[in-house]
Amino acid sequence: MENIQPAPFQQPDEEMNLGDLLRRLKEYWVEIKRNWLTIGLICIPFLVWQGYMALTTPVTYSSSLTFMVNEDTSGGASILNSLLGDFGIGQNQNNYDKILELGKSMRIIRYALFSKADIDGKTDYLANHFIRIQHLHEKEWSKKPKDPNQPSLNGFLFTRDSFEQFSRIEYAAFKSIYSMLIGGESTTPLFSTRYNQDSGIMSLSVKTRSETLTILLLRAIFDQLSAFYILSATEKQKETYDIIKEKTDSLLRQLSGAEYSAARFSEQSYGLMRPTDQLPGERFSRNKNIYTLIYGESLKNLELADFALKNRIPYVQPIDFPIPPITGAGYGKKKALGLGLGLGLVLGLAFVMWKMNSRQLKSDKK
Repeated sequence: MENIQPAPFQQPDEEMNLGDLLRRLKEYWVEIKRNWLTIGLICIPFLVWQGYMALTTPVTYSSSLTFMVNEDTSGGASILNSLLGDFGIGQNQNNYDKILELGKSMRIIRYALFSKADIDGKTDYLANHFIRIQHLHEKEWSKKPKDPNQPSLNGFLFTRDSFEQFSRIEYAAFKSIYSMLIGGESTTPLFSTRYNQDSGIMSLSVKTRSETLTILLLRAIFDQLSAFYILSATEKQKETYDIIKEKTDSLLRQLSGAEYSAARFSEQSYGLMRPTDQLPGERFSRNKNIYTLIYGESLKNLELADFALKNRIPYVQPIDFPIPPITGAGYGKKKALGLGLGLGLVLGLAFVMWKMNSRQLKSDKK
């Protein structure tokens, strides 16, 4: 069998390849210089587009509110865990994300939006301030609804806060504002939450077209979240306290009645010497002593329930409240110029190179 010798390895001609590369780059440069006007014309639409974005994009004001929750209780139980236990969720640690999800709930946002505030000398619901400041009538709400069954919101403003009695159009307006704040698959949220897992510090952030609206809406959401959190965390202890308080008050009324009956009989018992005549007085005294004993125990239980309730009240501690002034963020002119010029140059250069390569392919075929 004949041995086949492998072909000797040939070193590529690096000088020739480098020369071809330099020659090719020179040809491109010459072609770019020749077509500079074409590249400039391609850049113009992108510059116009970015200029339009810079002029029409509204200035927005974004700010944050940070807070933390004191989870320490005398019983060693976590207040946060007790809150989540009330919701039917197992107890575990580092559940700050659940508190922040509660902050984005429809309930908390609803109460915040329907709190009244003064902006530019006008006192109204924050929901109506949001509608005016975000220009919903000129933009989102001016469009015809895609679904013919959906009511048109153009020109709508809220006149009441009785949510359970809202009409169809009122519910539609609220859901529209809520979706703008929370965001969706294709929209960026105006309200967001986050927390630092190491420090346990949580923050709420809001972005609107008004510095005042941003600050007031942030504070309203935090106030509602804090109040609802405290109410939920102490709900069971408050119910127990109310039951014991009602029972204690009832015992006090019975004790007062027994004392009055004993005193009244004592006033009328002069001259009654027979034991049978003194029997009602002994019964009144016995009932008074029984009610006194029971009332004392009930008072003790009431104090214990009151202590347990106060011990379970969580402490939501704000750290940094949003304060003016807030620097507005718009679509910067430098950003518009750089992006428009960059996109135009990339597309223009790609067009010139494609045109040059096409011309060379045609010449090679010939």
